[in-house]
Amino acid sequence: MKTSFLSGRTTRAALCSLLALGATTEAQACPCGCVRVPVDNLLDRPAAATSPFTVDVRYDYVDQNRRNNDAHAHFYAVHRNVTTTLETNFAGQVWSLSIPRVDRTLRTNILPTVANPTPVNTSQDVDGLGDIALSTRFKWSDYVVIAGVKLPTGEDDLTLNVSRRYLQPGTGSTDLMLAVRREYSADADHPWFFWQVGAQGAVAYDANFRPGTTLTGTLGARYDWTESLKFSLQTTAIRQFRDKNTLNAAGFTAYAEDLESAAFSTHIATGLNYQLGAKTVAYLFYSTPLKNNNLSGRPNGTLVNPVHSSEIWSLGLSHSF
Repeated sequence: MKTSFLSGRTTRAALCSLLALGATTEAQACPCGCVRVPVDNLLDRPAAATSPFTVDVRYDYVDQNRRNNDAHAHFYAVHRNVTTTLETNFAGQVWSLSIPRVDRTLRTNILPTVANPTPVNTSQDVDGLGDIALSTRFKWSDYVVIAGVKLPTGEDDLTLNVSRRYLQPGTGSTDLMLAVRREYSADADHPWFFWQVGAQGAVAYDANFRPGTTLTGTLGARYDWTESLKFSLQTTAIRQFRDKNTLNAAGFTAYAEDLESAAFSTHIATGLNYQLGAKTVAYLFYSTPLKNNNLSGRPNGTLVNPVHSSEIWSLGLSHSF
């Protein structure tokens, strides 16, 4: 059963919100480490009239097997996700279709205790389609507006050996997304700057689960070392609000109340972009968390342990046709 909070009023802003958010603003803030920091490569993905289609393929690798000296050692995971984005220019706007492929290995490592003397060690592979997004971005005065919708195409009811709802391939929700971006170009001797703020929130979702709203802010710069090689540096802040989860009360005992799903985190990412040809760009980014604060408490009033994010390696290739 899906619950909708969309009003019947139709304004231009509402219509824009029904379009999808560009790939550079994605930030799924899974606590315990599976955070996708929005590294930027929009400048290398023009949808020019001479190249009506651009394909971007990006591989993200997150290793949670050794995060923060084994903090939160109730489970470990390795995430190997591939996102393919197809872009085109139509009616003066750039339109994108972003298709993620989720591939993660979950492993429990619960040590024996007096109450439970038998250790629990299991391993499980979760792989399949994630939640697809359809997107647009367009100029508005000196700004770029990015708006969209994320669709519930990924599976969200798999039986997992780790009782964390956010580890499912999909959220089971339809999310509206909106971002505003400002770019500051420069000559060859000075860096190029940008900032971007965005939000993502569910408007249609299961009666027993609603993913928390996410707010992001990014500030970045890029410097041309050579005509082909460019260096990027970005900082990102993510505010993830807590999931609304009553699955456990509804009889889904495998899912607890995801107490770790609310956090405020800051990250820094550095990367290289290399022009392989007139229409092909390769990029490599490394993201690491600076600080991560959990902003949620347990029902009994005590605070949950701080959550921890992991480093992320991102490798991508963009080609225009």
